[in-house]
Amino acid sequence: MLPKTSGNQAEDKALAHLQSAALKLVERNFSCQLGEIDLIMRDGEHWVFVEVKYRSNEDFATVVEQITPAQCQRIRRCAQFYLLSHNLDEHQTLMRFDVVAICQQPAQLHWLPDAF
Repeated sequence: MLPKTSGNQAEDKALAHLQSAALKLVERNFSCQLGEIDLIMRDGEHWVFVEVKYRSNEDFATVVEQITPAQCQRIRRCAQFYLLSHNLDEHQTLMRFDVVAICQQPAQLHWLPDAF
């Protein structure tokens, strides 16, 4: 498990990167009984649900390879819950699921809009 300070630092980097691309933060670390979404942002009319992935190195797998189908499903369900709890119709709401992958060694940040 990732130490909380490393996870927070990775989320801070991801947030700064997305904000520099004109996305607006709505909520950070939204959690419900279905799971957690690291960042919820707006990109124009789109609601953007962001998963931040961090690794200290890529010795065993790239950061992007860590995202499993089960994790994608969990994030989708959590996003549906978020929309419902904010009286937003998921069928009428423009949304996408982005991933920000951060690796410490070598130092890299990859933003994957509409990743899944």
